[in-house]
Amino acid sequence: MSDADDDTTGPAPRASFADRVAGSAWVAAEPHLADSITELAAEVGPAQAQLDARAVELAQPGTVDPLRVARHAAAAGISRAVRLTTSLPGALTSGRPLTDPRGWLQSSAVEAFVDQLALGGPAAAELARQIEGGGELFPAPIRRELAKRHITPLPIEADVVQAIVDRAFGAPMPGGPVRLVDALPFTGTPVSQLHVAEIDEEPAVAVRVRRPRIARDLDSDSKLAAGAAAALQAVAPDLGGMGPLGFVQLVMRQNLEATDLRFEAVNLVEIGLIVEEFGIEGLVVAHPVPGYVDERALVIERLEGTPLTHHYGAVPDPGSALRALAALTLEAALVHGVFWADPAPEHLLVLPDGRLGLVGVGTLGRFSAELRLAGVRVLKGVLTGEFDGMIDGMRIAGALGPDVDTDALLQALQASEALDPAKVLFGGESGLLDALNAAVGIMLAHKVQPPVEVTLMLRTVFAVGHLVGILDPDGSASLTTALMPLLPRLPEIIANAEAAVPDV
Repeated sequence: MSDADDDTTGPAPRASFADRVAGSAWVAAEPHLADSITELAAEVGPAQAQLDARAVELAQPGTVDPLRVARHAAAAGISRAVRLTTSLPGALTSGRPLTDPRGWLQSSAVEAFVDQLALGGPAAAELARQIEGGGELFPAPIRRELAKRHITPLPIEADVVQAIVDRAFGAPMPGGPVRLVDALPFTGTPVSQLHVAEIDEEPAVAVRVRRPRIARDLDSDSKLAAGAAAALQAVAPDLGGMGPLGFVQLVMRQNLEATDLRFEAVNLVEIGLIVEEFGIEGLVVAHPVPGYVDERALVIERLEGTPLTHHYGAVPDPGSALRALAALTLEAALVHGVFWADPAPEHLLVLPDGRLGLVGVGTLGRFSAELRLAGVRVLKGVLTGEFDGMIDGMRIAGALGPDVDTDALLQALQASEALDPAKVLFGGESGLLDALNAAVGIMLAHKVQPPVEVTLMLRTVFAVGHLVGILDPDGSASLTTALMPLLPRLPEIIANAEAAVPDV
């Protein structure tokens, strides 16, 4: 039988992580990285593959750390005192509690919820960060209130950072094997912070350190936030968003990965491989340094640049930056079922040559073959107006429960002006993002309940929109334009996705 006659093979499966590492010039640029990261991936890979299932398992009522309960109780007391002396007098003067009792109660509940996040320490600040970049997945009033504030925890003190590093990597000699160069963090999130450091083998490195107690506090806060969100939903049922259970599952999914820096090391390499494979020129990924990987601390190659959080105005080449961003998120998800799920400014530097430098990942999303096919069909529906295909994608993803009226869902999608394909493709920067926002809002309104990994992809889309505004505040470049090279490949991508799931 000739090759042409054999049509049963379908597309070749993607090479294993170990094989891609072994054949990568990018990995080979860091001595000994190939062996060490392959060994680490084999060690943590099974747990990483089960993160979404683990998140669902943990997103249930359970025991909460009494210290966190006490801290939040104190925060609630402070919040009430502040509201009594600031907001309440003005509300009484305006008469709003009498003329609009429901609206006043809703806004007061939202303010109190955000107060809790502002006063709850680093773990609560991380929850706020996830909500703020979550678009339609989270209630708009909460996102608007968060946008008025800048919830940032105090940095970890330098001696504490050095102690964590010493516990992770040992301190057999004075000063330890990893030594901080600067007491202040270079950049970071509420979960971890990045410091300039040095080691004997390589003087210019950076070390990422996980905050003490952050994993336990995030677990407790997720459960507390779910209770608060459920109460908030009872007071204001029309707030919108994905609901308390979806909230906790999403937060737990991100936190489980972001708080273990062994995952961070593997994820940096996965992103580096995608950048290499796609030929992305606008972004440089920092290599992990072999031998310096621990769940509490991670040493990486030092990239010289300005943290994006401290960069003002558009980056030097917005078009190239947006192409890199689109490739690592939407394109990687559709082509390989792997995508950068925490595209945040805290993970990026602006390098002297104008490119972006990636010094943190946070979370990677991973689609099964079925979820990749579902994503392809949903995106095709958004781009072409084939809404039956969108609903079919939701079905494949397992998002259509028995209480979903698919006829009403189809009518709502067809009636949305934002989902007009002409506006999506030719509506400039806002066209695609507005369409995706509209699609998610319609799905949530019609009780569509996507699985955790799909919700993670949806949050990624909204986070991309937020990051686009930072990379290019003038709007001279377009995410839709950055995705244009992908459009001619959609038929091939769809065919490959369908061949991978022949029974669907």
